[in-house]
Amino acid sequence: MRPNGALSIACLVLAGAALVGCSAPVAGDDAADASGVVTQGVVRVERAINLSRDDAWTTSAVELDEAALPSAAVERSGSVTNVSAKFMRLSSAADSELAERVVGSPFDLPSAGSCMVLSPADDETATSSLSSLGPIELLDAGDVTMKTDSAAMPLAARAFPDVGDLVFGVFYTSRDATSDLPAPARYVFESSGSGLLDRFSFEADAPAGPEEVRVGDADLADGVELDAGVGAVVQWRADEGAEDGRSRDVIYVDVTSTRGAAVRCAFKDTGRGVIPGSLLDPSTLGPLPAIATLAVHRTRQVPFSASGIDLGEVRFDLSVVGRARIAAH
Repeated sequence: MRPNGALSIACLVLAGAALVGCSAPVAGDDAADASGVVTQGVVRVERAINLSRDDAWTTSAVELDEAALPSAAVERSGSVTNVSAKFMRLSSAADSELAERVVGSPFDLPSAGSCMVLSPADDETATSSLSSLGPIELLDAGDVTMKTDSAAMPLAARAFPDVGDLVFGVFYTSRDATSDLPAPARYVFESSGSGLLDRFSFEADAPAGPEEVRVGDADLADGVELDAGVGAVVQWRADEGAEDGRSRDVIYVDVTSTRGAAVRCAFKDTGRGVIPGSLLDPSTLGPLPAIATLAVHRTRQVPFSASGIDLGEVRFDLSVVGRARIAAH
């Protein structure tokens, strides 16, 4: 994984969503048109809240996140937000997960109850298969606006940096990293349309962000101490529908070292999960003792339908972020 977000300690959330796409939107049987191409829409809504009360830890986080996240807008505390929308036209035979990674909208999440180790080298391996994708066009959708009950946010259209003749076109992002993104809330996405895409309007409900997060006996806001090789118990306020299978949400926890290596564990939204001690180890996180960023995310994936878009998904990723010291046990 190579994090792609913004804001000192809190921006690791944006890294959380910016990984290889193991969860691409699911196409229907008639998704590809007669010309053998498919149009896929991916909208990401991300918010990270920095809980750290320790200025020294926050300063260290600035150094970490600026190195790992080149686009970071550095602050000592508070929140960072990001909204992006990409509407891709590509061959129906192309690997949609690889395509998402190439255009910067991937999503890598282990199954609930399991973990994975991520490293900065992961991104580089994907580019070796670019030629197998064929051309990817990022479609102009006209003026794109995101609305909540409290505000309307016009998204900025930006030219995608050309990747040879393979990727070209326009994508949309929020204009700054401090926009107010309420949660839970209903979001409405609208476009004026263009010669390439019909105008659209669709909505999706965001979950609440994680609350009452503790690691062991410590509040995440106070910073936590982890022992290498010892499992870490993470607790949060659970989704009421998780126990009976009604929850649409997944909780995942990232522990990211200053070397860029990260451990990611995913859990059902039941209020408790354990990071295995075998992953809190120098072999995964580097030399100890070490300071790491610990981020707890709640994510929700909401399919959407719109004229001219064969398959679409809104991905909400809401997180709280603190600091962890990892010491040899």
